[in-house]
Amino acid sequence: MRVVDALLLEFRVLLAYVHMRLEPLRQRSERGASAVEWAIITGITVAAAVSIGKLVWDKIDQGANGIRQEIPMNGGAGAGTP
Repeated sequence: MRVVDALLLEFRVLLAYVHMRLEPLRQRSERGASAVEWAIITGITVAAAVSIGKLVWDKIDQGANGIRQEIPMNGGAGAGTP
C-alpha cells in the first residue's frame, strides 16, 4: 500500500469512529428537545386544568352558599310549629 492510501484509510476509519461516537449525542439532543416540548405542553395542560377546576369549585361553592341561605336555621320545621 502506498503511504497516501494508508493515510486515507486511517482518515476514513477516524471519521467512521467520530461519526459512530457523535450519532448517539445527536439523537439524545433531539430527545432532550422533545422532553422540553412535552414539559411545556404538560405545564400548559396542568395550568388549564387548575384554572378550570378553580372555576368549577367556585360555581359549586356559590351554589352551596345559595342552598345554605334558602334552608331555615331551625331545621326546616314548618311555620306555626312551636
